[in-house]
Amino acid sequence: MNKKSLKNTQTHLRKPTIVRKMRVRSVASSTAIETGESIAKIESKLNASRCSRHRVELG
Repeated sequence: MNKKSLKNTQTHLRKPTIVRKMRVRSVASSTAIETGESIAKIESKLNASRCSRHRVELG
């Protein structure tokens, strides 16, 4: 049986910018559920941390 990786079968996963956005959204929504903070606010913190290379404080 020939198994292909998820990256090879899902074309949108080949683009690093899309993958990063999807990962940030996933982390932000999970964190929002746990903390009660808005997803948009958490996403902006995560995106800002990429530029400044500092840790993100979520609580």
